[in-house]
Amino acid sequence: MRRSGQTRAQLAASLGVSGRSLDKWLLPDRSGDFRRMPEIALRLLASQYGLRKSDGFSMPYDWPNPAMSDETLILSILRRACFPDLVRICADFGLTVVRARIDAALALAPAAERDILARILARMLRSIEIAFVGRAAA
Repeated sequence: MRRSGQTRAQLAASLGVSGRSLDKWLLPDRSGDFRRMPEIALRLLASQYGLRKSDGFSMPYDWPNPAMSDETLILSILRRACFPDLVRICADFGLTVVRARIDAALALAPAAERDILARILARMLRSIEIAFVGRAAA
């Protein structure tokens, strides 16, 4: 709202939602009335009011903190295990850097999900490694 100079009512109208919906999106996430803003609304706001670190990824990993560190971005993407996003961070930061953060990302996951997430990430990163080697050889 500050960047656009709009009131809550104006911003809600530009997003095509009720003022109450916008209010719920803006509440702290620990509030019982909090609702997560839909991805489409996040993307619309990001595209209208400036680039974000997560531009080009499948989701706005840096919402609501566009100044998040690269480390936090890598951990967020590892935690989600979205293959296209994983390929991009491996291309941007290097496979070695990304692999070095797997343990930290697994520590953030609930205990019940860690084993499956570890297996998924291992397979994805192995596929990315094979593709990168093949690309370098070509």
